[in-house]
Amino acid sequence: MMSNPDPMTAPFGAFALNSREEWLRRLAMSLPTDGLRRGAESVVRRMLMSGGRDIADVEVFPGQFARLHMRDNRCEKRVFAGSKTWDSAERAAIREMIAAKSANEGFVFVDAGANAGFYTLSAVADAAALGRPIKAIAIEPDVENRRRLEFNLAASSAGNVTVLPYALGAEEGEAVLVQSDNNRGEVHIESGGMGSTVRLRPLRAALHEAGVDHVDIMKMDIEGFEEIVLEAFFGDAPRTIWPRMILLETRHEAGITVGAAGLCLRNGYELARQMRQNAVLVLKSEEL
Repeated sequence: MMSNPDPMTAPFGAFALNSREEWLRRLAMSLPTDGLRRGAESVVRRMLMSGGRDIADVEVFPGQFARLHMRDNRCEKRVFAGSKTWDSAERAAIREMIAAKSANEGFVFVDAGANAGFYTLSAVADAAALGRPIKAIAIEPDVENRRRLEFNLAASSAGNVTVLPYALGAEEGEAVLVQSDNNRGEVHIESGGMGSTVRLRPLRAALHEAGVDHVDIMKMDIEGFEEIVLEAFFGDAPRTIWPRMILLETRHEAGITVGAAGLCLRNGYELARQMRQNAVLVLKSEEL
């Protein structure tokens, strides 16, 4: 590792782990069950971070690489030694749908609220392993998160990903983007908040800009703005471009029938799987 590399400009590999650190990381990931892995991941993270390790250049998924900033983004911290356990049920649902797609059909994945890009990288890795062509659209309005996302895509040679640099809204406009003090993954739109001004675009316009005519899966994590965006989308977009599957966070809702998930259920989706924090909703075949 080069002395005092700049995380903003140093090439991938400048923050590579030494042999002992990489052995510990891979040991944690090699354990046979999620429970054992999670415990070992936590121990390894604490050991390395207490020794001053804040940033790491690692392979996060097969053939996909990232520079992880473990102090200010919970997602990056978890993925460091947790590429098997991190949102494993959610990513398994995505993997199953990719596998069900014919090898000669283009698979479209939308990552709305992409953060540093790990859902996108996971989908790209799975598509490659399954021999399926994929086009991914990563939507991320925050400048620093997007810089990390684009760095990780470049490190992974993921040329099949389109990055859109704005926030989703009900209509064209502007909004204030507010950053959490200790977790970059919680950046959000806040009326009257103090932050940076960003462009808003409707989801239909974003898909048109990306040049897609259908969406197989959309993961949407835009910190409470999901219902507003989806209501406008369902009211305006033809059903032919509605996502076949939507992955939504539901941990802050009072139940699956309210909020964005409830809106999806009222518009022809059905609950396919409920995880601890997220729900998988699938468009009924008769609605396609």
